[in-house]
Amino acid sequence: MKQHAFLAMGTDWMILAEGCGADALVQAERSVRDAEGRLSRFLPDSAVSRLNRHREARDPVLAAVLREAMGFWRDTGGAFDPRLGSQLASLGYDRPFVEMTSPVGSWRRADAPGLQVMLEGDRVRLEGSGSVDLGGIAKGWTVDRVLDALVAAGAEAVLVDGGGDIAVRGADWPIGLDDDLSVLLRDGAVATSSTRARRWQSAQGPHAHHVLSARTGLPAETPVDTVTVVAPNATTADALATAALVDPAGQLPRLTGPGYQAAMRAASGAWYTTPNWCEAP
Repeated sequence: MKQHAFLAMGTDWMILAEGCGADALVQAERSVRDAEGRLSRFLPDSAVSRLNRHREARDPVLAAVLREAMGFWRDTGGAFDPRLGSQLASLGYDRPFVEMTSPVGSWRRADAPGLQVMLEGDRVRLEGSGSVDLGGIAKGWTVDRVLDALVAAGAEAVLVDGGGDIAVRGADWPIGLDDDLSVLLRDGAVATSSTRARRWQSAQGPHAHHVLSARTGLPAETPVDTVTVVAPNATTADALATAALVDPAGQLPRLTGPGYQAAMRAASGAWYTTPNWCEAP
């Protein structure tokens, strides 16, 4: 089985594939870097940065990801919201996380999003104040595109891991998660969202994290600190893990439906899983 590892989107990527050539893995890395170059709000020339700056951009990848993101905004009742870029920046998260120091300075509350996202083919327009951040969906979307490309290139068994957003096909894959939790995956995806990792402290003392409530514009106050979601694809798992972290009770009915599994970690450290959770042997 071929293996290819690299750093992109501020995290570690790992691809395992059997049945395709090494050139397909090189092309997979290029695809990830292309997506990062379009979707990162930390790159001034990215499509999303141009959109936030000029209020309009034409880019097929940006439009496709925003179309998915706004669909999840509707489906989750606003628990997942890609229109929180200005709110994240106001909290000090205005640069790659590895470049942040603690404390980052005082932060202020930003208003809840009053931003409208208008999609017309490959053209995206913003109306109202605020900016777009795709950190809650970009990696999952990219993982799915890479997986599909590798299968099309002949891969018979493949795993794509983009910083914990994982999609697999063609074999049974035991996936180790947090606190010795594991799941057995075949032709599906898993993603985790947590308030434990990307945290920082302001000069005024309160801790901030990167998962925000659109209702308040502030870090979400939630009874769980980690959510792992198994879904048919990584785009969905990525978005729903964030939504369930913000609103666990509201998202639980979907996560217990066919094709989905979920595990949630309470602040006490106890894990709770849906009845159909498939533990890896």
